[in-house]
Amino acid sequence: MRGLVCLLFICHASLAQNLVVNGGFEQYYKCPGSFTNNSTGEIAPGWTSPSTGTPDMFHMCSTGEAGVPTNWAGYSKAYIGSGYAGIYCYLLRADKEYREYLQTELTSPLEPGGEYLVEFYFKLSSNSKYSIDRIGFLLSDSNYLMAGDGMFPVPATYERINRTIYSKATGLWTRFGYTHMAKGGEKYLTIGNFSNSSKTRSQYITNSQGTEPMLARAAYFFIDEVKVIKVGGGAPPVLTGYPELKTDETYVLKNIQFKYNDFALLDQSFPELKKLVEVLRYHKTWKVVVSGHTDDIGSDTFNNELSILRAGSVADYLINAGIEPTRIKTMGFGKQTPLVKGTDETSRATNRRVELRFLN
Repeated sequence: MRGLVCLLFICHASLAQNLVVNGGFEQYYKCPGSFTNNSTGEIAPGWTSPSTGTPDMFHMCSTGEAGVPTNWAGYSKAYIGSGYAGIYCYLLRADKEYREYLQTELTSPLEPGGEYLVEFYFKLSSNSKYSIDRIGFLLSDSNYLMAGDGMFPVPATYERINRTIYSKATGLWTRFGYTHMAKGGEKYLTIGNFSNSSKTRSQYITNSQGTEPMLARAAYFFIDEVKVIKVGGGAPPVLTGYPELKTDETYVLKNIQFKYNDFALLDQSFPELKKLVEVLRYHKTWKVVVSGHTDDIGSDTFNNELSILRAGSVADYLINAGIEPTRIKTMGFGKQTPLVKGTDETSRATNRRVELRFLN
């Protein structure tokens, strides 16, 4: 059963929209020839450097030192496709903390309360003489433009920290996966090492065959297949006219219509009732009190019965939509509690209503 659940999750994620443009680094402005020294910050379509550091692009189209699988940083096929990016995540220097970061703008901001899978694949380049224990990402509502090439000015949203700094698996493509609960408005993703050298654990690789001078004191990571995918949650659903629902407050359920002197729901009631179902599905611990009210026409006995039946019609709709009956209570007040005084049709239409009160 656990395997089936994981399979369903993976299938759902694979069908969802990726909010990252060019997440596999297949597209390029110009086929890379060697390591990047572009000071404009542009790396590939959809990707920039937030600092003066110069992340690199590698692609099978290259006939120079930025090819795939062989390039100046080592040997590696792409995880998928023909390209990937590369960044310095650690450089042992006495004078500064040199770092490189990849930054991209998402195609749409994250929704409040939404659950998003942040996923990418990384591996240590084979020419790196050092390995480190971490890599992370930041989701932010604005982009960053750093004046230098040092540490990122804010901490990571999440860092993957490996217990083992170096092993045979370090040189293999490794999946980074983290489910982020969105605050709302996050629109930029940044990838790199957000920790300084004293916090980052490093290890010299004694059996490394790498001879690239630029990587003699560095841990350099290849990055491929970056994704940000919504996998659940989202902004709480709302009823018409109420931007934020709360417990222990009374709401008039708008657009709920019945036949005259009847309790059968009219078709125009269903869109609002569908929203009510979503509210109760989202707030799984909430219960709801549904109360019916009538206008002043007719006897007390008739109106009391009619108001209970109308509340019951709403309750039946919720139950048929899968809401547990134990979460629903119905009440009828007839014509006892009008919202407005008056015997004209506008006043009477206002008083013919169904009210909700959510409890937690």
